[in-house]
Amino acid sequence: MSADLLNIGKSGLFTAKKSMATTSHNIANANTEGFSRQEVRTKTGITINEGPYVTGTGVDIQTIKRGHDELVEKKLNNSLSQHHFNEERTTQLGHIEEIFNEINSEGMNKILNRFFNSFRELSNRPEDETVRGLVRENAKIVVDDFHRVQKDIDQTRGSINKKISLIVDDINHLAKNISKLNREIAQNEVGGAEANDLRDQRDSALRQLAEHFPVQAYYDEQNRFVVNVDGLGTLVSGDVEQQLMVGNRISGEGSDKQKPNLEIYFKSRPSENVSNRFKGGTLGALLKSRNEDLNAVESQLDELAHGLANATNAVHQRGYANKVVPVDERTGMPMPGLVDGPVTGINFFKPPSEKNRAAEYLQLSDEVLADVNNIATGLEPNKPGDNRVAIAISRLQHEKVLGNGTVTFEEHYLKTVGNVGMQSAKSKIDTEQSEGILAQARSIKERISGVSLDEESANMVKYQNAYEASAKVIKASDEMFKAVLNLLS
Repeated sequence: MSADLLNIGKSGLFTAKKSMATTSHNIANANTEGFSRQEVRTKTGITINEGPYVTGTGVDIQTIKRGHDELVEKKLNNSLSQHHFNEERTTQLGHIEEIFNEINSEGMNKILNRFFNSFRELSNRPEDETVRGLVRENAKIVVDDFHRVQKDIDQTRGSINKKISLIVDDINHLAKNISKLNREIAQNEVGGAEANDLRDQRDSALRQLAEHFPVQAYYDEQNRFVVNVDGLGTLVSGDVEQQLMVGNRISGEGSDKQKPNLEIYFKSRPSENVSNRFKGGTLGALLKSRNEDLNAVESQLDELAHGLANATNAVHQRGYANKVVPVDERTGMPMPGLVDGPVTGINFFKPPSEKNRAAEYLQLSDEVLADVNNIATGLEPNKPGDNRVAIAISRLQHEKVLGNGTVTFEEHYLKTVGNVGMQSAKSKIDTEQSEGILAQARSIKERISGVSLDEESANMVKYQNAYEASAKVIKASDEMFKAVLNLLS
């Protein structure tokens, strides 16, 4: 009887000790990111029959369970992907907005207006060489501003490409870490040991992956932990991971040659471009900002530069330079071949070969750069007061030249800037909403997995009392055994 009592006390003593150790572990990791509260789950020992009575044999530890809910974890990962997508896209759209920032009153719209206004002033004084110089200087400013915006676009694209490369490195590191943790968890649990802390580490790595793109985690039919990327496929299966890589993709020649873009591939399948499969997280936001938002702005900028050059040239070619042109006395027709240099048919801008990269290659024509007198103002030679060409060019400011004759230069530019601003404002609202959803998901997880120091302190007292009581049971059992021995002596 005393032996049974001793075993019961021993089981209670061991269980209380293990419970205190688990509680201490919880308290020590109360501020550890990603740690899940652990709890000792117990069950009654095997009961035995003693005549008409059923007697218990103490307590057994069933398992040490961590506070974890798969559905809550899945919701948290989805919320992380969506919020980081909105947050990163808001950041990148903010960078694109800064390209067109006109706080210093020198934005492209004002520069274009000043360019056309200088032609308007030239129409009032077509014979004034100083005003011609002003027209050329304002045209240079227009060209420089197109180049500035294009340079800012290229720098933004380069920054996005660099960030994509860093994220891919981080993804590979996380995938390798998850596969390593899968192996360690399997080894521990096969041997009967608990792997709660390793599972917390794996969940934490999975949440970091979810920041970059949407992920789904599950156990397959062979009980392997699988990480699946939405739209891409399996990234980790058990202790095997797929590694990603980045590479430059450049296509076309000459002005058709595209800017270098970093694209994403599997190392095992380097010929398969998988960039367009990422739809969420920071990686999806970067690719969308680069391939859609930034490319759209660049295309609209090219259309503006292409239209400006062609429309201005079309009018300017019809005029005559500010030069004396000999006239045939018999026919009265001008004889430009007798004058050094061009007299008419002069381009104001270098004609763009096509719309693609027109902003990057926009330049004043060599004739205008060489001599301001090559700026045409009149439709007829030898008439210094003729201002019809200058007036026609100044009127281009308000004519519907772009978009198949539907918008003016100003309207096209403001539409481009307005679209960026509208997308940025919408993205900010989406970011605020997703931040609230993420905070809610984190709060739910904290209620399930978080450590309450007050609760753990109370548990520590409870288990300490249980330990002391079990020790008294063992002491009582020992005294009963000694009493029996004294009777026999």
